[in-house]
Amino acid sequence: MRARGYGRSDTLGVEAQLKQHAPMVRRIAMQVASRLPRNVMLDDLIQEGMMGLLDAINRYEPKPGATFETYAKARIRGAIYDSLREEDVIPRHVRDKLTQVERTAEELRQVLGRPPEDNEIASHLGMSIDDYFAILDSAMSITVVDDELPDVIDESADQTKALQQKQLAGRIETKLKELPERERLVLALHYQQDLSFREVAYVMELTPGRISQLHTQALVRLRGMLAKEQEESKPD
Repeated sequence: MRARGYGRSDTLGVEAQLKQHAPMVRRIAMQVASRLPRNVMLDDLIQEGMMGLLDAINRYEPKPGATFETYAKARIRGAIYDSLREEDVIPRHVRDKLTQVERTAEELRQVLGRPPEDNEIASHLGMSIDDYFAILDSAMSITVVDDELPDVIDESADQTKALQQKQLAGRIETKLKELPERERLVLALHYQQDLSFREVAYVMELTPGRISQLHTQALVRLRGMLAKEQEESKPD
């Protein structure tokens, strides 16, 4: 965080902004908490989110097409995700299952020339569709902790990191177009329109549980595609 020397009036201004945007922090924390194990406390996520908001207040510089609220949302989510990574709340066996699903989904996509259906992935893995969905449900919190869709580039970061962010954002934007339509819509409504899973479910006339599965499946596909792309880009 960049050091800034606040006088009393500046401090009051920061406090006013923190109070003004506190409901946004709580809303984002609740969205993240709804997809995490119950042992993760909402108050802890809110506290980390408030630190992200303070960081956003200190760093934000007005630019065309980048409102403070959009910038702050990215900072708040980033602070919450960072704290979850440090806590390592995800069991190892769940991560291993997710990696297997990611690789299988990408292998089938390349063979079929299109995104594979859920039942095709399950069949290739030698499991029932119910068992496959159970993996998606248990892996839900991994996609929250490990995946971010960077819609804001942090220009205050060092040049190398900023370039990496821009490259990742470009790669994700390209891969998003290869997702099934319903999964693209779920991501757009949840991340761009800031709708909760329940609200997305209402819009798409599906259950919140199915929206959660589509969200996880979309991120599983993205992870698999990005991992394969990175692997192919390595020199022999």
